[in-house]
Amino acid sequence: MLAFLLLLSGSSEGRAWNDAGHMTIARIAWDELTPTEQASVVAILNEHPHRERLLLKGKPSSVSEQEWIFLKASVWPDYVRPPKSSTREDHSRHPIYKYHRSTWHYVNFAYTAGQKGERLPEHHLSDESNILNELDQTMKVLVDGRRDPQRVPKVTDAQNRAIRMAWLMHLIGDLHQPMHVVALVDRKLFPDSPHHDQGGNRLAVRKDAESPPKNLHRIWDEMFSDDSRFDQIRQQAERIARDPALKQATASDLTTHLTFRDWAGESYRVAKTSAYLDGKLPLVLLDPSAVKPLSDADVPLFPPEGLQRARRSAQERILLAGRRLAVKLREVIHR
Repeated sequence: MLAFLLLLSGSSEGRAWNDAGHMTIARIAWDELTPTEQASVVAILNEHPHRERLLLKGKPSSVSEQEWIFLKASVWPDYVRPPKSSTREDHSRHPIYKYHRSTWHYVNFAYTAGQKGERLPEHHLSDESNILNELDQTMKVLVDGRRDPQRVPKVTDAQNRAIRMAWLMHLIGDLHQPMHVVALVDRKLFPDSPHHDQGGNRLAVRKDAESPPKNLHRIWDEMFSDDSRFDQIRQQAERIARDPALKQATASDLTTHLTFRDWAGESYRVAKTSAYLDGKLPLVLLDPSAVKPLSDADVPLFPPEGLQRARRSAQERILLAGRRLAVKLREVIHR
């Protein structure tokens, strides 16, 4: 039971994909860029204050330093997350945790189980500092040269540019993870939560009968892959980028959906159909503080047909994120 609770008690903000997902997105973008463009992006990232400590950490011999920095930059915002036991005061002084921005990773648009419409609601439930606003702000800093209101004290202009570049790479990946744009509204299950199911973090589910219970958000973080070895990342990126069926499935979105809000709308629709299964996903509340903890038998299985659809949707989101990331990186370096 303890292991079960540990699996379910992830951060309420979620992580959005895992290392494998973010690095595969980055690798797809890397392959879309020319060698000159790759070098231009890495020249910016080389000024990152955590270049040696985090971006070069664990570099395999089979990958160049440039490419590894590029791939790891896409995960960097997850590496600076503080442990739950730390305090805000600890964060402000810490050489790594002071860069953490919890609300930047997501935006919560309300969804009600079984609702008919798929259109992204006009308003969301999140704070002003959210993934859509911060992506807009990041582009203003990187492309327009605007002053950065969120700049960390004592960080140089070049360092801040590298930091914002890493955020751009990461948040484009986050925005394509469906659970990072949605909150299931259910007044009975979540009567006191302004963010309701918190992007699936408060719902318990199992992938199949052999899998341990996890929250729905984490199920989606791992939907694509959990293998972050470089050789696997390279193979996965090439397989997805060359898959004719995936290219066909994403072609229309790629050419007609051009704004960050458009991309959020796509993720919202995928969450509706492939995460909440159009309202058919059994809703079991995750409450680690409950007097009677959930047993495995209490936690529903993700329907096999729904799981197959979700895995395909995850691949489509990965491909779109990678190709769109390359477009935005070009906007930055060719400004």
